[in-house]
Amino acid sequence: MVTVLEEQTVDYELTARIATEAFAAENVHFSADRIKWLYERGFGRGATVLAAIDDGRKIGQVAMVGQTVCINGELVPAIQLVDLFILQAYRSAQLVRKLYREVEQLCAARGIRYLLALPNDKSVLLNARYLKLAPLLSMPIRVGLSLLWPAAKLVRSGLLKSMTRQQAIGLLSAFCPATENGLRWDAESLLDRLGDPTRDYAMHATDRLLLISAVRRTAGIPYVALCAFFAKPQVEVTDSDVGQLVRAACRFWRKPLFVYAGINSRLPRLPGMALPARLRRPILVQLRDISSEAHDVRFDRFQLIDSDFA
Repeated sequence: MVTVLEEQTVDYELTARIATEAFAAENVHFSADRIKWLYERGFGRGATVLAAIDDGRKIGQVAMVGQTVCINGELVPAIQLVDLFILQAYRSAQLVRKLYREVEQLCAARGIRYLLALPNDKSVLLNARYLKLAPLLSMPIRVGLSLLWPAAKLVRSGLLKSMTRQQAIGLLSAFCPATENGLRWDAESLLDRLGDPTRDYAMHATDRLLLISAVRRTAGIPYVALCAFFAKPQVEVTDSDVGQLVRAACRFWRKPLFVYAGINSRLPRLPGMALPARLRRPILVQLRDISSEAHDVRFDRFQLIDSDFA
């Protein structure tokens, strides 16, 4: 009989092997180091893992990464669902329901108010049916080309790993905590979010706006991922700020193609142009407010950095 238990100590090597086997895709390989970082430090509040166990053997799981959400100035606890997988031989609607039921019960017991998810096509309906998650926002994939150099007004542009922790926190502190409705970041938690051991990030800043960028590759094509913009509190960001930072990121990584997905009310415009949905489906963000049946939560800012996609 398969049971669902909270893992008190996660075996990251085992979890990476099971996840890779469960997804069974040529281009999908889970890293034990990245899973450990994501669950322990990635979003500042740790993670809870509910494991499906059959006769002492782990055959699947769902992880709940702890987050803090700011809504109208109030800070409330939230979780984001990640890494839901079950080995092929054990997949059933009954086991999915059991995992989701344990998620719901744990959130109620721990006073978690918001459940978030960025589902793949297979999970959208499951999340809606079993956890009552509703669409919160949609993030079209926006693309563009940058062939110009940035103006000399740029305050700083550099690889994160070339900075000391103190230097990085000093730069991030000017732009955090962000006050818009959305995930709450301070300098320390955002720096930990950028501590992914499998990826490199760069930071670029004007005196009003910060951009976090990275290089990614899709279908063999390299591009600059614009992972997040953070505006300094109580200043007006201009088109020039956005343009300078995009050009700086593309020049820094020596890649003219850039990609952005997200919403950010502090930007006068979003970079690039949205791809038609027929070419690339927008990224869906689902949410449930456990304290209310109403679906009236609104985010002003949600970007790739707010998920484990960046």
